[in-house]
Amino acid sequence: MYKIIGADGNEYGPVNLDQLRQWIAQGRVNTLTRVRPEGAADWKTAAELPELSGAFTARSAGAAPPLAASPIAAVAGPPQSGLATTSLVLGILSLVCFGFLAGIPAIICGHIARRRARAAPAQFGGAGAALAGLILGYVSLVLTFVVLPAMLLPALARAKAKAQEISCANNMKQIGLAFKTWAIDNNDHFPFNVATTNGGTLELCAPGPDGFDKNPAPHFLVMSNELFTPRVLVCPQDASKTAADTWQDLGPANISYQVHVGPEVDDAHPEEVLARCPVHGTVVLCDGAVQRQPRRRR
Repeated sequence: MYKIIGADGNEYGPVNLDQLRQWIAQGRVNTLTRVRPEGAADWKTAAELPELSGAFTARSAGAAPPLAASPIAAVAGPPQSGLATTSLVLGILSLVCFGFLAGIPAIICGHIARRRARAAPAQFGGAGAALAGLILGYVSLVLTFVVLPAMLLPALARAKAKAQEISCANNMKQIGLAFKTWAIDNNDHFPFNVATTNGGTLELCAPGPDGFDKNPAPHFLVMSNELFTPRVLVCPQDASKTAADTWQDLGPANISYQVHVGPEVDDAHPEEVLARCPVHGTVVLCDGAVQRQPRRRR
């Protein structure tokens, strides 16, 4: 039993050897027609099958004329390569402007076109164009999902860091405003210069050698009404600290910003550093100004 591929690209059969020889005699099958014997994996031309060679010899010696109207006409004309061309065009477009949107169809069309060309080279051509479309399609995918992200990630990281720095500066502005607001209600003194009996934190101060308190939590706690939320006490870029959900949970692990304590830190010294972000080096001065580096005192 045999199967054949007609000029219309459709598969016919199975038919027996006698029927196949009759089609050869009628001109419905010629030497280029693709034929596959039952059990075989590959298609061959009819001329490659020894059992059909006698049929072609008999026809050339005066067999019946071909039936032109038969649906299984002899394979004629140039091989079809439309799908291969489509793959190539899509591959070019994927590199020029459409990226993976054209790259994926280019790969699919290229694979199909190459498979057809290998199975029936007399009927389907354009294997080279299909291969080119495949390569261009895969290149576009690499550019889209590997190269471009690798190029964009540093820029995105810089943008994120800049946004975090701006957010940190806003936090420090709120902290400076809270200190100023609290001082207005307490004779222009900051909490660390007011006794605990008067609602301040003077006795709770524990300054280090640099003048910044080792535990700024008490100073922020007395200003909870002015700060509204403890989340502003954590710098967005400080991964070592976790924002507290409530003021009752506030501790050193929930605070990024350092508080400068001492009698000289007051409204009388507006250019003195009041608080500092150790991550960005940003400071808020006693006059409420926020800057990267403190101005020198005169």
